[in-house]
Amino acid sequence: MFVQDAEVQRLNTLVVQYCKIRKKRRQMVSINQAETAIREVMPNLPVSGEAFELIIAACAAEHGLAILFDGNGSYGPQERN
Repeated sequence: MFVQDAEVQRLNTLVVQYCKIRKKRRQMVSINQAETAIREVMPNLPVSGEAFELIIAACAAEHGLAILFDGNGSYGPQERN
């Protein structure tokens, strides 16, 4: 249990660092690009893909960044039938 908690904390730290860099560069956050960059450092994520996307989006929003929902489980506007 503790190992998984430590891994989730490490993941959160990586996401925050990514968002801080984007904010410093005044760039938006692409879910897909963020996922690719973070998976290079941490290939085995302790959360599911959808949860990971939500973590990225929440962190980007907390930092006041625009978000491009271009990931596999994109949570942006959905098409209506």
